[in-house]
Amino acid sequence: MKRHLSTNASIIATCHSLHERGYVSAYGGNVSVRTGNNKIVITRAKSSLDDLGEDDLVVVDMDGRVLFGTNPPSSETALHLMVYRTREDVRSVIHTHPPASTSFAYVNREIIPINPESRNYIQRIPVVPYRPVGSQELADECSEYIKNWKVLLLERHGLVSCGENIDEAYNLTELAEEMAMMNLYVRILRGQ
Repeated sequence: MKRHLSTNASIIATCHSLHERGYVSAYGGNVSVRTGNNKIVITRAKSSLDDLGEDDLVVVDMDGRVLFGTNPPSSETALHLMVYRTREDVRSVIHTHPPASTSFAYVNREIIPINPESRNYIQRIPVVPYRPVGSQELADECSEYIKNWKVLLLERHGLVSCGENIDEAYNLTELAEEMAMMNLYVRILRGQ
């Protein structure tokens, strides 16, 4: 549980966990948290989540203006901000490229909820049609989907999870990847 940590410490711990689990590599992925005063703490552009530290975090306002930090914010800042503007209940957004989930996203195929946890907590992960990475078009395209779902597949790109706190967003990321792996195993066992 990371909720007992400070905002920065919880983001750093989450980023390290995402890398350790293989959900991101190199410069992929980004994490953000909305603070009580409607400021967003987000990972910087071109950061490796493996060795992310305090200097790799940037504070922006709801319009994306940098308030604190010496680096530019993530290239997916528009996507994170759109989620926060659309969903008042969301306090954290995680964007990753887990191998199994991203494979489903690449071929534009939804992941079927197989286990009880996925049916209880996710139900469905819609695939958002492709828009350029880091673009306002991508954020705009996701806006209708995020109203109803906390987890989205981005076609030919990756996965976005959001939650009422960073733990929920992380757990939904983990659950989505487990769902994708189970889908693949079932297909193998059925000879599909």
